[in-house]
Amino acid sequence: MGTPMTTLPTVLRFADVGRDDVPAAGGKGASLGELMRAGIRVPDGFVVTTAAFRSAVAALDLGSRVAALDPADGGAVAAACAELRSSVETAPLPPAVAAAISAGYARLAAECGQPDLPVAVRSSATSEDSAEASFAGLQDTYLWVRGADSVPHYVRRCWASLYSVESVSYRLRLGIPETDLAMAVVVQQMVGARSSGVM
Repeated sequence: MGTPMTTLPTVLRFADVGRDDVPAAGGKGASLGELMRAGIRVPDGFVVTTAAFRSAVAALDLGSRVAALDPADGGAVAAACAELRSSVETAPLPPAVAAAISAGYARLAAECGQPDLPVAVRSSATSEDSAEASFAGLQDTYLWVRGADSVPHYVRRCWASLYSVESVSYRLRLGIPETDLAMAVVVQQMVGARSSGVM
């Protein structure tokens, strides 16, 4: 898997990541860091890295359970995905991961001057987009999450969305290996926008 997870940080600030950090920060996290480095106004935040994901799900044997599925058997895929999502959502967080997420949120809230800062908790998978595949909309985002106790819960829900029926079926159809698949999660200050869009 490359660098051992023990040497990778659990949480990285946007200011500390860029386009070369996709393996740790996922596509979305790396892109947000790159935008910030370019001087573009980006609501601040941090990334819960793929090292945190791997640490939290190491004992669940997720990859081999997905690899054994037949994409043509929709019923079996749906049943397996429900079980996989539940396993990820209920797996206890390693204490070091929980502490790092709480510290990251507390620091961001303090910097923004709001102890109960509302944040977006956004999936940032390592395989999100490439020349051959687009995972747009296949993993989850949660908006207006508040409080140090809520953020880790929604981080786990983002991780679990890597095992949604749509995401797993797509990977199986394209033959994308589960071996190095991982999910980072972006935790980003919410902005009360007048309008929004995609360009």
